[in-house]
Amino acid sequence: MTGKLGDDYKADAPAIDGYKLTKTPDNATGKFTSSKQSVTFTYTPQIQTGSAGATIAPRGSVVYATKKIGLYKKANFTKKTRTQWYHKKTRTNRPMFVVTGYASAKNGAGRYKVKDVNHHSKTAGKTGYVTANAKYTVPVYYQNKQSKITVINPRGINAYSKKTLKHKKAHYKQGQVLKVKKIVSSRLTTRFVLSNGRYITANKQLVQAGKKTMPKQVRIKRGVNRYQTANLTKRNRHYAAGTTLKVKGWAYSNANDFSKGDALRYKVSGGYITANQHLVRTVK
Repeated sequence: MTGKLGDDYKADAPAIDGYKLTKTPDNATGKFTSSKQSVTFTYTPQIQTGSAGATIAPRGSVVYATKKIGLYKKANFTKKTRTQWYHKKTRTNRPMFVVTGYASAKNGAGRYKVKDVNHHSKTAGKTGYVTANAKYTVPVYYQNKQSKITVINPRGINAYSKKTLKHKKAHYKQGQVLKVKKIVSSRLTTRFVLSNGRYITANKQLVQAGKKTMPKQVRIKRGVNRYQTANLTKRNRHYAAGTTLKVKGWAYSNANDFSKGDALRYKVSGGYITANQHLVRTVK
């Protein structure tokens, strides 16, 4: 601040969309002196949990994209400043970002300053700005208690005796439905406490609220191939029409490639097959 020596001053806190003023310093009012003076106001993000409303994720927390979004060099989004497209993905494959800061575009739209934390993707480590619109980016961790959840991670999840996810006690496979007693916070993440007192992650990429059902058996309608990977590469068998197969799990293609969408695959003994309803049908 600058002014005439000895004059009174009063600093007004600017309004910042998505933030709440939490501290006004003692020197917000005073007199100009011969020394350089600065006034610092403290704000915190206005966090609205549990809804699809205008949620602001805390700094250091993780968000993921529920629709196609771009990563930009600047808060004002243009084709020239866009560095990466992230296509819409199924929830287990959605791109994740750590929130490192906040900004607003010229039109007032909220932005997250982020770092790409998709460690198995070529995009890992990229930084920039993404939209903070809750229709496109939301916290990756559940904020509210759920009565039950389904394990959706193809590799399953572990349960622990501590909310820090230490001291492993059990492993739950994909498709298992678990009863939840409560939800607790652990730093900038959340954990579900199961009815048996064990702690599991509340990461939406790994567990899903409610009971998610998948076929237990499918019958081949037209000849299909089996492959070693969910991307349907490395063919290792052919199944003729009429063959019935036990479904052991599910996965989605292009898990770490955000330049493409993804497609459901069924895991069967020995590999993966398409889940295309024109080629296979559910038996039970």
